[in-house]
Amino acid sequence: MISIKSDDFSDNYELFVKLCSITSEPMKLVNDNCQDMIVMTAEAFERRKKMLDLREKLLGIDTEQCLSSKNTDFQQLGQYINELEKNGE
Repeated sequence: MISIKSDDFSDNYELFVKLCSITSEPMKLVNDNCQDMIVMTAEAFERRKKMLDLREKLLGIDTEQCLSSKNTDFQQLGQYINELEKNGE
């Protein structure tokens, strides 16, 4: 992720808008006096949101299948949770 001083962003707004559009990557705005912010195009935001929603649904389906299995024991459940934690990092 590109980090940009908020003053540079303000001074070169059109350039950074074009860069965000081309790369579809967010930019981190840094300012000494306030918290950092992340800026991205609306299109990139919607695409990322859809991907996260889909991932959440897929993980939910996987969880339901594992927990509804009649042969699931506590050892298998522990292994499943460990895998989820590894993939979440």
